Amino acid sequence: MMLYLGLETFGGFACRGRTLAPATRPWITDLSVLCPYSSLEAGNIPEFESDPDWANWCLTDSPVDQGARLRWHTFKDQKNRKFFVADRMLLVRVSWLDLDERGFVSGTEVTIDGRHFCCRLLSGGHTPKCNAYHGATTANEWDGLLSGLPTGAPKPDPADSADPLSLSHLKSPHNCFWNWFGATSWTAEHYSGRANGRICRGYYGPTYFYVNTIDHRHEDIGWRPVLEVL
Repeated sequence: MMLYLGLETFGGFACRGRTLAPATRPWITDLSVLCPYSSLEAGNIPEFESDPDWANWCLTDSPVDQGARLRWHTFKDQKNRKFFVADRMLLVRVSWLDLDERGFVSGTEVTIDGRHFCCRLLSGGHTPKCNAYHGATTANEWDGLLSGLPTGAPKPDPADSADPLSLSHLKSPHNCFWNWFGATSWTAEHYSGRANGRICRGYYGPTYFYVNTIDHRHEDIGWRPVLEVL
């Protein structure tokens, strides 16, 4: 049985030594390309393409400023393993290849506040259901977590997957918990139907299934890390 243990705040994210507070508008950063609905303000997620060198970006120990600390949803699986999933994307305009080159797709070790973690992406399934709003055909972490499978985790409302996007999606309790609105998170999965396709999840709904090209950097697709305790 998977358990939801609550929200923890720790660690930070920095570029060139400057701590970046978690985005207060964690969705698409350029509305000239695609705007979910009129009157929406552009998102303010940091953009990797502005400084595309991983040597300048890093996860850090917890900042003194509580407001600058990252927010993680905490889970424990049936084998008593504990892991943390970022409650929002930390970075956009970063490609799947960028993340893979840094080791963040399948996992690389990071240390935060003296604790050792494997930092990786969630699995997202490799084939969509007939309706992309309903997720993947095979079991995966994204669908399991965001559909409320873990005991104690919130479940989405059917209205969260209604078309088109609106202010009600942005303000829904489930989106306030997971921040999937207007934000498509890379997952570890390869798309079964295209060699250079990789699975992204979110944006139009909590379990929306989307495919993008391995090397593309977009204003609405980005990095939502998972920390697995070592």
